[in-house]
Amino acid sequence: MKKQTFVLACLMVAALNPSVVAQSNNAEKPSSARLTLSVRTDRLTYRMSDKIRVQTQLLNAGTEDVYIYEWDLCWNYARGLSMHWSTPNGKLVQGDFLFDCVPPPPKEGNVYAFIRLQPGRFYGLADEIQVSDAVNKPGEYNLNVTYGSSISKDFIKEFLNHDPISALPVWTMEQPTLKAPQLHIVIKP
Repeated sequence: MKKQTFVLACLMVAALNPSVVAQSNNAEKPSSARLTLSVRTDRLTYRMSDKIRVQTQLLNAGTEDVYIYEWDLCWNYARGLSMHWSTPNGKLVQGDFLFDCVPPPPKEGNVYAFIRLQPGRFYGLADEIQVSDAVNKPGEYNLNVTYGSSISKDFIKEFLNHDPISALPVWTMEQPTLKAPQLHIVIKP
């Protein structure tokens, strides 16, 4: 019970903090927050039996803070982080595994589900992916990674309206989908 009281007190202090109030007043103005997405692998040539070490990061290249939903940083086919493999001529390919993390909606009162990125700061993750999970056979492939939020402004307005996060500049699905520079990967038998 003491933990809940402490969290409630922290949320009340944050709600009364002048910087949060200022952000609340600026929530409807266009944000100068600008995220960039980058991806890199530990190498560019693999065997079918290898694991690819993938590092993905979001950088706040803007001049204001931006908040991202932590569950958007799981691999999904449509939203969040999306990984698409294609042949050099553009034909999409699929391995043995469908990357389909479905993020749960954020719960009211859990402001820690959002990651604050100050200008010049980045947040990222490192994963190991089995080559055969990504492609079915050896060859040359292009790896494209995109990022798009799964949280909309309408969701925040409807379900998190009384939450401190509603006053913060959250990167939502109304923002453009980010694309990392394409990587060319060679897979050997």
